[in-house]
Amino acid sequence: MLLHRIYRLISLVTGIAFFVFCIGFIYFYYQEKPEQNIVLESLPSVNQQTKLLVFAPHCDDETLGCAGIIHDVIQAGGQVLVVIMTNGDGFTFSTEEQFHRVFPTKIDYIHSGYVRQQESLHALQCLGVPANQVLFLGYPDRGLNSIWNDYWDIDTPFTSHFTASNHSPYSNSYQVNAPYSGQAIFNNITKTLKEFQPNFILLPHPHDEHHDHSATWAFAISTVAQFSNRGIALPKIFTYLIHRGDFPIPHGYKPELSLLPPRPLSNLPHWYSNKLNPDAKNLKEQSIKEYVSQIKIPIMSNLLYSFIRTNELFEAVHIPVIKPAPLDLELTALDVWLNQEPILINPIGVNPLGALERKARVTSVYSFIQAHTLWLRFHIPDLSVKKNHYHVNLIQFSLQESQFQREKRAINFSTLDTDLPQNDISRSSDDVILKLPFNQQNTPDLLFIQITTTDKLGATIDQTVWQPLFTREMVTDT
Repeated sequence: MLLHRIYRLISLVTGIAFFVFCIGFIYFYYQEKPEQNIVLESLPSVNQQTKLLVFAPHCDDETLGCAGIIHDVIQAGGQVLVVIMTNGDGFTFSTEEQFHRVFPTKIDYIHSGYVRQQESLHALQCLGVPANQVLFLGYPDRGLNSIWNDYWDIDTPFTSHFTASNHSPYSNSYQVNAPYSGQAIFNNITKTLKEFQPNFILLPHPHDEHHDHSATWAFAISTVAQFSNRGIALPKIFTYLIHRGDFPIPHGYKPELSLLPPRPLSNLPHWYSNKLNPDAKNLKEQSIKEYVSQIKIPIMSNLLYSFIRTNELFEAVHIPVIKPAPLDLELTALDVWLNQEPILINPIGVNPLGALERKARVTSVYSFIQAHTLWLRFHIPDLSVKKNHYHVNLIQFSLQESQFQREKRAINFSTLDTDLPQNDISRSSDDVILKLPFNQQNTPDLLFIQITTTDKLGATIDQTVWQPLFTREMVTDT
């Protein structure tokens, strides 16, 4: 009798869990399902003068997102350089399959990284990219976000949970024995940019929900942006999306369909399409099939084959410039912000908790600079209704003696509390305005801002992208 009750209880819990999963899947599928009538501009044409630099977080992202445009540049007589941030050595399912172990060793994970490197080399060779135009930086899979946030200094490197190493264990890394630190990544990318001098860059989309992808976005943009401080025009920069909910929709091998942006992201400006002719599409499919270690995993093969479509999808990068405000303007008054363009728009994400509770989430952010002070306005509808907490991360880059210096600052506030002086925060029913003085000797040239919203129990219900911001007008490539 007891066993029968236990069996019924397990069946009931399993049934409820399956039901919740199905409801959630249907909800997010239709939330993310693209607008079919969206019109996409064509990606700018390439030619013999094109020098394309592609940033890929893992071995395969460069092919999934950019194979067609890579092939186009090669066919036009241009140059392509592919920079792969990690070797994908943190994918346990793939490593278990390769080495037939339930508990892979650190050596197994490193060997799986070498396997994935070879797959990328073979795939890119299909597209016409020689091996000497592929750089493996060798940083830790599933570790880039932690490095970006908390392990910047070379003296305090991050340790991989998979390879158990705090430096690159790969003999062919761009920097041999590179420490797992943000400064090392920044230096590697800076050196690459100086040597290759690209005029066209492709990198992961900031709304990509894989943390390695969003961190690659932040590392690449922060490094590229430093050159505008030296009077060098920024190249054309576009992003590609790989991970978001069930993107691409519909999932699976649908080579007759087009890639379209997920519905919540479709209102973001400047989406572009790169059409693939039948030969290019077949070549991309051939290249994707080189990733044997990933295709063996059913959930991964379904994802990889989803990118064999009639086009590739990109969004142009625009880095907002924070507007200066007159010294006599009273910025705690909400009406002075009403005609200001947002520096950050926060679309609906695919966090289940955020879907259940959409009140009191940051929907947009606005900013002014007044003398040596940063002012931020957060639009948070129904702020006063919920007891949510808001965690603002600011990362500042300043050019000092020809070197970019980094500083991180965290600010917290809620409906009632804050770690700021009370005179530096102003709340209304739907908005919060913060006053954040800079060091007068060190006003940053570039800022990144990210806001995480948690509920009263500390669970994350929403998180914005890492949004870069210039504090003054920069030189751009027209």
